Amino acid sequence: MDASRSGTSHVAIVDRYEKYKKIRTKRRARRIRFWVIILFVVVAIYAGWRLWSCLYNISPEFNFILLQKNDAPLKLVNKEILRIHPNDRLKILKISTNICFNRGVRLAAKGFDANALLIEEMPIAVLLPDRDIFNQYSFRVMIKQFNQELGYVDMIVEPHIEDWLERAERIIDRDRRVALLERALKLMPKDDRIRNRLLEEYKSLKDWQKAASILEEMAQEKPDEGFLYDLLEVYESTGRKDEVISVLRRIIEKHPDDVETRLRLASTLEKRGKLKEAIREYERLLKRIKKPDMVAIYKTLGYLYTKTNQPKKAISNYLKAVEMDNRDANLYYNLSYLYEKTGQTEQADLYLEKAVSLKSGDVDSRLKLAESLIKKGKFKEAEKHLTAVLNKNPKSLEALLLMIKIQEKEGDKNALKGTYYKILAIDSKNETIIYNLGVLEYETGNLEKSLSHFKKFLKSHPKDIDGHSFLFDIYRKQKKDDLAFEEAQTLIQLKPKEISYYRYMFEYLNSRAEYEKMIEIMKSGLKSHPNRLEFREYLVVAYLKTGKEDLATQQMEEILKRKPKDVTLLLDLAKLKEKQGKLPEALQTYEKILEISPDSKEGKETYVRLLLQLARLEEEKGNLKQALEAYKKVLDISPGHEEAEEAYLRLRLEALPRGGKQ
Repeated sequence: MDASRSGTSHVAIVDRYEKYKKIRTKRRARRIRFWVIILFVVVAIYAGWRLWSCLYNISPEFNFILLQKNDAPLKLVNKEILRIHPNDRLKILKISTNICFNRGVRLAAKGFDANALLIEEMPIAVLLPDRDIFNQYSFRVMIKQFNQELGYVDMIVEPHIEDWLERAERIIDRDRRVALLERALKLMPKDDRIRNRLLEEYKSLKDWQKAASILEEMAQEKPDEGFLYDLLEVYESTGRKDEVISVLRRIIEKHPDDVETRLRLASTLEKRGKLKEAIREYERLLKRIKKPDMVAIYKTLGYLYTKTNQPKKAISNYLKAVEMDNRDANLYYNLSYLYEKTGQTEQADLYLEKAVSLKSGDVDSRLKLAESLIKKGKFKEAEKHLTAVLNKNPKSLEALLLMIKIQEKEGDKNALKGTYYKILAIDSKNETIIYNLGVLEYETGNLEKSLSHFKKFLKSHPKDIDGHSFLFDIYRKQKKDDLAFEEAQTLIQLKPKEISYYRYMFEYLNSRAEYEKMIEIMKSGLKSHPNRLEFREYLVVAYLKTGKEDLATQQMEEILKRKPKDVTLLLDLAKLKEKQGKLPEALQTYEKILEISPDSKEGKETYVRLLLQLARLEEEKGNLKQALEAYKKVLDISPGHEEAEEAYLRLRLEALPRGGKQ
C-alpha cells in the first residue's frame, strides 16, 4: 500500500473514532441526565412524603425534655419524676418529639407557669403559687400538641431536710418550732432526722403521748434498733403500766437472757396486779441469775404465792429464802401466818417465836405475836409479850387494846377498868372507851361514874339508843323518876317499837295524875302500835280520869272487838253506860256478860236490878207490855223474885183483854 492511501485511511479511522466518541459521550450525558432527573424526582417525592408525614403525623410522640439545672444538663423522659429544691435554677433547653418543627407543641401545668422556663433560666421559687419554700409542691407538666396530650413529667418541689432543721434551730418560740417540725413530718413522715428532732421537742414539753406515737412507728419500722428503750422511758414517765409491759415483752422477745429487763417486767406486772404473770417471770428469772441473787426472788415469790392464795408454794419459796437468809424476821412472820392458814398451828407458833427472838426489842413483832397467841387462847403468853411492850412504851394503844381482849376473855372487870382508864388518859376523846367504861361501871355498881361516862358519850352521840337505855335504867335505880321519864320520852322517839318505856311512862303519869299528858303519849304510841291493846287500855284509864267517858267507851268497844269474852271489861263498859243513862245499851252489855258467864253473880245482880228499873219505868209510862216482858226476864233469871213475881201477875191481869182471853 502507498503512503498516501495509508495516511488517508488513518485519518478516516481517527475521524470515525472521534465521531463515535462524541456520539457515545452524548449518549452517556443523556443517560446521566435521565438518572439525575429520576433521582431528583424520587428525592422530591420522598422529601414530599417526609414533609407530609412530618406535618400530618397521625401518631405524634414525646421523646424527652432537655433541661438545664443549676448549669448542668438534665434529660427527662416521659412520666419521669424530677425532685428539685425551691432555690434550684431551671431552664428548658429542648422538647424532643417526632413532630416537625414541634409544630403546635406546648407545655401545660396547673398552678405552675412551665412555659416561662422555655424563655429563661430562673429559680423555681419564683414560679411557686405562694412562694413558700417550706411547702411541698407537686406539678404535672403536660406536653401537648394543640389539645392532644403527648406525655408528661412530674416535678416535686420541696426543701431539703437540712432546710427544715436549720429553720427550726433559728425559731426561738418553742410552740412555733414544734409546729414547723410537725409540718415537716407530715411532708416527710419517714425521715428519721425530722422524727428524732421532733421527739426531742416532745420530750422537753413532756408531751409523752405524741412522743410515744413517733417511737412506736420507728420501733415497728426498725425493730432491731434502740427505739424500744426510748419508748419504754416514755411510757414509764407517763405511768402507763400496760404499755410498759408490752414494750418490755417486746424487748425480751429479742433478748430473752436480759435479766434486768425481765426483772423490770416482773416488777411492773406485780405493781399492775397481774400477779400470776409476774410469778411466771420471776420463776424464769431464777434460771438466769446467780445463787446470791436468788434470795430476793424467793421472798418475792413467797409473797406473790401468798397473794394468789397458793400457801404451799408460798411456804416452799419462803423456806428456800430462809436457807439463804436466816436473819430476816419477816420471813418467819410470813411462814407463821402461812402455817396457821394451812392449819399447822405448831409450825406457826415455832416461826413466830423465831421472829421475836430475832427482834426482841421490836414492839410491832411482839404485838403481832401477842395477837396471834390471843387468837389461840394462850393468854398468859400473850400477856407476857404485852407487858414487855408496855414497859417499853406505856402509851402503846395497840398493846392496851390487846390487853383488853385478854381481860375480857378472863372476865377480870377490875383489871379491865384499869386498862380502859389508861387508854382514856392517853386518848380522852376515845368514844368507844368512854362507852365501855360506862358499861363496866354500871356492871360493877358504880352508877354515878357510869352516868358520867354515858352523859359524855351522848354529847357526841345524842341518838344512841343503848346509851339512853343505860341512863334510863340508872335513873330508875337512883329513884330519879323525873329524869328517867325524860329518858323514856327520848327512847320512844329513837325506838318507837319498844313497849316497856310506855309502861313506865303510864305508871309515872298515873302516879302524878297527869292524865292529859298520858292521853297525848298513849295516842302517839297507839299510832306506832295499832294492834297493841294495852295502849287502848291506858287511854281508857286516862279518858275516865279526865271525864271523857264517850272516848273511853270507844276504846273499850275497840278492845272488845279483839277480846269479846273479856267479862271484866264488859262489866266496866256496862257500868259506864249505866252511869251515862244508856239503860238499854247497859242491859245489852249485861246480856252478853251472862251469855259468856252465866254464873257471874255481879252480872246477874246488876242485870236484875236494871231490868226491874226498866220495868218500873215502862209501867209508869203505861207501856204494860214492855214492862211485863222486863218482869218476865227477871223471873227467868231469878225465879221466885218477889217483886218481879207480884208485878208480873198484877200486870198480866191488867193486860188481859175482857172475856179472859189474851
